[in-house]
Amino acid sequence: MIKNVTGAILLCSLAALCNADCPAPPKHYSELGCKPIKDQGYDCPNRYDCTTLWKRDNQKCHFNGHSYEPGTSLSESDQALVPCSPACRCMNYSSPASFNCASNECPEFFRRKENCIYQYTKGQCCTTGPAICGKKIEELGKCYLGGKLYREGEPMFPEDNSCYKCHCKQGFDNSTVVGNPDCYEINCGIELRNAERLALGCIPVYFGNDRCCPISWRCPEDKDKIIEEGPRSAQDSKMQCKFGKLTMGVGDSISSEDKCVSCKCTIPPMAQCVQSRDC
Repeated sequence: MIKNVTGAILLCSLAALCNADCPAPPKHYSELGCKPIKDQGYDCPNRYDCTTLWKRDNQKCHFNGHSYEPGTSLSESDQALVPCSPACRCMNYSSPASFNCASNECPEFFRRKENCIYQYTKGQCCTTGPAICGKKIEELGKCYLGGKLYREGEPMFPEDNSCYKCHCKQGFDNSTVVGNPDCYEINCGIELRNAERLALGCIPVYFGNDRCCPISWRCPEDKDKIIEEGPRSAQDSKMQCKFGKLTMGVGDSISSEDKCVSCKCTIPPMAQCVQSRDC
């Protein structure tokens, strides 16, 4: 019996916790290009291969499987993945090289009108049409998702698929989110904003059971220690997490003075942290 399976909802780490419907990979693995590995006896991936991440050239910037020379900008297709971080350009002022993006300050954030529905389009950060206000709202089409009513043009954030964003439009099909033409998976921009943290071996901190974007990062410290769980035995090096000077077995935790954040080796090779919702 495995005790204290903190990350069972966040990710599936043990064969006994998995079934044919495997959960989506943690965002840090999917966005960093790590490949899922399912060893014999496991129904779901029990580890990831991040070889390409460790072998990256730190003199270049990296995003969505592409490498960028200093001074170059994101391609049009890559930039479209992060519409709220425009004009991203690779800079080598420090090592590793990292992206510098403009800030996107949408006008509606500063002059928002009451009793209005702002019109958004899939793939765009700011509004793309005039706000619909007052009695004209009743003329807009309706969408229902997760038991909530939305009006045509509104963005929708599915509670059961927290890393997806949908847009209400005529004929919206609320029977599915994944694969829905009016929904798309959010890109957290982990590579875009965290090149230095990744180079330092920092690990993501997620909020509660949310499988979407990390809310912060935990970096190695000299005082870190392993909190072992279960009997010690010779382990396959592929089933270990590296964190600074520590080598952790699956289930091991990292000591911490912050009682609100717990960090464990759940699916190798990276440990990850969860911030309690109760804090």
